[in-house]
Amino acid sequence: MKPQLALALDVKNSKEAFDILNQIEGERLIIKIGYQLFIKEGSAFVKKVKDMGFRIFLDLKLHDIPNTVYNGVKSAVEIGADYLTIHTLGGKEMMEKAVEAKRGSDMKLLGVTILTSHSEDYLKYLGTRYSLDQLALKLAKTAVSLGIDGIVSSPFEVRKLKEEIEIDFISVTPGIRFSKTDDDQKRAATPEFAVKEGADILVIGRPIIKAENKKELIKEIYKILQNA
Repeated sequence: MKPQLALALDVKNSKEAFDILNQIEGERLIIKIGYQLFIKEGSAFVKKVKDMGFRIFLDLKLHDIPNTVYNGVKSAVEIGADYLTIHTLGGKEMMEKAVEAKRGSDMKLLGVTILTSHSEDYLKYLGTRYSLDQLALKLAKTAVSLGIDGIVSSPFEVRKLKEEIEIDFISVTPGIRFSKTDDDQKRAATPEFAVKEGADILVIGRPIIKAENKKELIKEIYKILQNA
């Protein structure tokens, strides 16, 4: 698939969200909606964004007992989500129920492996013998083998995942920046790097949200993706 762009709509409320969405209406974008907006504004907000012509990426990272996740996935299908994240750390049975729940729909399930805010300190916390790369690979391999459509990972893990996993999957990479920053994305990378490594969907938030001319920046990003 050609590289695609997802806007992380990490704002406080629907007013702020629509101020941004109205500026970029008509652009070929996936809109990523996380906890803050979804919990506050609900499914009605999702429908309004969908009605504007955007594809919906619900970033809820479902992680619960299998039947609860099954019901959550069913609800995401019903409100028109195009993509939905679940945590691969939830285990095989949970992922199997998630896949069962979305069967017959076009919604894509995306498995989260290791968050981009995590570093080696996280491994010490878990007490695991795996490195970050090894743990991400183990989780991703299992998820894809069970029918999960895509994997969310650091851009630095994409190449290895694509080489090691024989089944095709969608690679989604958050932590995309245009330069080094001091925020909470400890393993961020440029769009060029992510595409060259094999990323399919690049998640970008703050650079677009803060841009004065958001449409122009989106067009520039797509040029970068096409030329990378």
